[in-house]
Amino acid sequence: SVSDGRRSAPAVARNTGPILEVLGSVLPERGLVLEVASGTGEHALAFARAFPRLEFQPSDPDPDAFQSIAAWREEAGLANLLPPVQLDAAAEH
Repeated sequence: SVSDGRRSAPAVARNTGPILEVLGSVLPERGLVLEVASGTGEHALAFARAFPRLEFQPSDPDPDAFQSIAAWREEAGLANLLPPVQLDAAAEH
């Protein structure tokens, strides 16, 4: 974790490449992609960099994750990486 709130997960370095390969074969050329449970925000950042014609909407219910996602987004300055939203896929509402 760096002082600006960005958190880092070791798994991101290991699995981003394989995930990008799969996404490249299934994502449309343009559109909006909702990432559920974005965690640190590192995957959303990598996806936005790899697919600049798509918009990526990161989300997470955890306040620490939310802060990390926002910090990675601010540091990167990518127009296609939207501000995170609070979303809990396990919630009743």
